Amino acid sequence: MSDTIFSLLVELAEKERNTTSKRLANANAGVTAARAQLDMLERYRTDYQDRLRNRQTTAAGAESLRNFNAFILKLDSAITQQKHELELCEARCRDVMEAERLAQRKLLSFETLRERRSEEARMLEQLSNRRLEDQAAANSARANQHRW
Repeated sequence: MSDTIFSLLVELAEKERNTTSKRLANANAGVTAARAQLDMLERYRTDYQDRLRNRQTTAAGAESLRNFNAFILKLDSAITQQKHELELCEARCRDVMEAERLAQRKLLSFETLRERRSEEARMLEQLSNRRLEDQAAANSARANQHRW
């Protein structure tokens, strides 16, 4: 494989890893936002439940209690939807995390291959230099033999 093709493969692997890293950061941000939204809805529901309890102890009207109960049911529905959204965000995050791990592994494989190729080239160059030195020494020894 030529060096330019190999360099192109390494560059593409780096871009893929960088892209998946950005996608992972976005997916993590999505999970954080979904979790924060769920926490807010749950706090809101708890506050309204407390208000409902306080209203019941102060003998609030039936219409007011129905409105509070209807609102609590809507909050419960929103919480259920948000829990589902959080699960979807977490699943996306896991998928992107796996893609990022695979992209990183691919890049590391290419880097390992590049290091091996570099080491092989260095060893071949050393071997070539040794052969040239041996050839020069042999030529020098032959030249010295012919002088005697």
